[in-house]
Amino acid sequence: MQAAANLTYNRITFSLPHTMNTALDQLKREEGRSKSEIINAAIADYLAQQEKFKLQRAVEQMAHEYETNEELTAFTVLDGEDFL
Repeated sequence: MQAAANLTYNRITFSLPHTMNTALDQLKREEGRSKSEIINAAIADYLAQQEKFKLQRAVEQMAHEYETNEELTAFTVLDGEDFL
């Protein structure tokens, strides 16, 4: 993963269980990437997944609102009618 030139980075510290750190070391060697690159990619994937979940929840809420709000569905009776 190449760092974009215009991004700024913050250094953070966190703890991992020993087994996860060992697995991360192994992955680092296998992929030839730094731990930071691997963790950065994992967090980016997680954040993207969470954004998709948020959007899905919003869609479900909107669908529920559409199904239960008569004001939103009042004109659907016209959907099958000819206007000419």
